[in-house]
Amino acid sequence: MKNILNKSDYLEISGRIQKLSDTNTRLWGKMDTHQMLIHCATQLKLALGEIPFEQQGPSFMRSKLGKWLLFSNIPWPKGAETPAEMNTELASFSQTDLENGKRELLSYLERVSLESELKSHPFFGDLSRKEWGRLIYKHFDHHLKQFGSR
Repeated sequence: MKNILNKSDYLEISGRIQKLSDTNTRLWGKMDTHQMLIHCATQLKLALGEIPFEQQGPSFMRSKLGKWLLFSNIPWPKGAETPAEMNTELASFSQTDLENGKRELLSYLERVSLESELKSHPFFGDLSRKEWGRLIYKHFDHHLKQFGSR
């Protein structure tokens, strides 16, 4: 399974982020490219403990079966629920230009990949470093596909 802690997977995701441009249009959902970059960077800030949160979402998501589904190769459904802190309709994000958004996201991605211990997740609870790496890969892949980046 792909994981940002694997160098080749990290480089793949980083390359796909770098290739994004203002010409990428969403294939589903409500976010634009800028919002998606901020949304993904917010996930990394949660992992690093920079953003406080309260546990949320159904307890099923923290169960063994919920985590198995999360980390499986089953694609995430379009329009899946997101933690309030990452929700572009609920949280106020400061818009930035696309290049700065990409730089910020890549900077946080590097920081998370080097961090030895990460915090818990608002939906999925305590995650190992390896689980975080898998979650981040799967989340980023989902959103990059949303904007046509494969």
